[in-house]
Amino acid sequence: MFEKSLLPGIIWTALIVLLTLIPGNYIPKVSGFLDWIGPDKLVHIFLFGVYAWLLIEGFRKQETAFLRKNAVLISLLLGMVFAFLTEVAQRFVIEGRNGNPYDFLADMLGWLTGYASWRIARRNGKKKLFTSKKYN
Repeated sequence: MFEKSLLPGIIWTALIVLLTLIPGNYIPKVSGFLDWIGPDKLVHIFLFGVYAWLLIEGFRKQETAFLRKNAVLISLLLGMVFAFLTEVAQRFVIEGRNGNPYDFLADMLGWLTGYASWRIARRNGKKKLFTSKKYN
């Protein structure tokens, strides 16, 4: 059984699903040169960056050794499938939305950003552990 540590990731997943289901006419349009890399892509990067961090942390705290050891890979696979499904849903199911490959790429860039941030924080946390007065 999954521990409570996955709850933040599950809640974040639900938030992404809710944002994905918003009809297109409720989303503000931004026009200009930066459309293709504009606020929409930054939202994708942010959402999937947090998603990656929460999933990795959640899986690393599981009792099952397989989930702990493969937390990054599992998070990546779930992120890819989830990003793909949200874009398919936006393209074919949700009125006024337009799923596209650039959004998928922004999602994956977000996942990579979240993973890198998690990795840096983890590395810095280990340095602090071994530089404390207790170990010197």
